[in-house]
Amino acid sequence: MILCWVDAGPAFGLGHVSRTLALAEALAAEGKTCRLAVAPDPTALAWIAASGLPRPIVLPESDPPLPHVLAAAEGATAVVVDVRHPLERAEVRALRGERPVLVVDNAGPGAADADLVLAPFGTAPAGRAGERWLVGPSWVPLRRAFRNVVARPAEGAPVVLVSMGASDPGGLAAPVIEALGAARAFGTALAARVVANPLAPVWRELPAALVRHGFPPACPVDPQRMPEHLAASSLAVLAMGVTVYEALAAGVPAIVLCRTSGDVEHARALEASGAILSAGLHWSEERLAGAVATLVADVDRRAAMGRAGRALVDGRGAERVAARLAALGGREEARHAAERVGT
Repeated sequence: MILCWVDAGPAFGLGHVSRTLALAEALAAEGKTCRLAVAPDPTALAWIAASGLPRPIVLPESDPPLPHVLAAAEGATAVVVDVRHPLERAEVRALRGERPVLVVDNAGPGAADADLVLAPFGTAPAGRAGERWLVGPSWVPLRRAFRNVVARPAEGAPVVLVSMGASDPGGLAAPVIEALGAARAFGTALAARVVANPLAPVWRELPAALVRHGFPPACPVDPQRMPEHLAASSLAVLAMGVTVYEALAAGVPAIVLCRTSGDVEHARALEASGAILSAGLHWSEERLAGAVATLVADVDRRAAMGRAGRALVDGRGAERVAARLAALGGREEARHAAERVGT
């Protein structure tokens, strides 16, 4: 069993859970079973249940998580850590013991003690590049379904998919809907498909805004349905996160909204490849409406962005990471077996 310590919560979303579920799917193909240790976020728990994975270990909100994670890791053949806080070296050393540890997208000093470091959105620190560091978009963990998306745009006006992630802490979906309404009011033919979390505060704002602009009701966020949503869309407006990479793998051009300076750096690199259009951190409804109108009208540019996205992200990152972790675990098991028999 591989234990996966994963963060989730309304303040920062479910990207950690989403990519861990993708890794679990790929590791299952390697004959490895994953079990998640996760905060008691109801949406995260629903996603894990729907995935068919073993019942997760729910970490108490009132206690430091590490002792509970260490107890859960007893007997694990490997540990995957995808958490938000910067990991300390003592944490990773405690988790490691005699099993390999994979640290995902974490800038803390603890990455130095991990056996593998997955940094799909960044670069290896100076002097640390090498076999341990899995860097760049080709390593982004996505479920297999995203590399098999076949575009099936609906008849009529182009569909613009809107997703601000599974929690949308800033309530960005509401002003995005206003921007799409403005674009349509100025003559751009488009339809909207909004995906949001019914448990997020912004969900209560969506019905009135969607009705006001003649758009259909929002769809509850569901990772199993995202390939379907992407297949039906000609363009996406997305918050920076895992969904952006799902769109790239599916060949759907995207306008990306940023929440942090780190998001801006990630989006800038993707924009340089021609795969997305970054709206940056300080976007406005007016500018977003103009960007949407421009891309809806430019079929050739959207097609070129879709090709660039698929060239950048082929959707096989989870399989690559799983193979590396499985091979590392196999070497560790062989070493321990040799030690037990004295060879």
